[in-house]
Amino acid sequence: MQIQIISGLLGIAFIVVAYLVAVKKKLHLLRGYNQQRIRKKRQKFINLVSSFYLITGAVLIIVPFTLSWSWSATALEIMLILNLIILIYVNKTMVEKD
Repeated sequence: MQIQIISGLLGIAFIVVAYLVAVKKKLHLLRGYNQQRIRKKRQKFINLVSSFYLITGAVLIIVPFTLSWSWSATALEIMLILNLIILIYVNKTMVEKD
């Protein structure tokens, strides 16, 4: 039961972050990304990250109510791995080299 509550709360937090990044342009909420070095591809970065957080937030909210608790734990692990993949992708492809 606790993992489902945590999953739901994280899902809500992800959706809020997606909204703040996409609509309010609050990029300082995203730690680990080199926002200052992303100049030309800034809108692509915002679209990628906000859509990722919106989708993962929705998945983290839906999974606990439709599947068992073990799937909630698996969804949390998958979202963590995907977040790391997005972080590496952004830092390798969108960050301008000095």
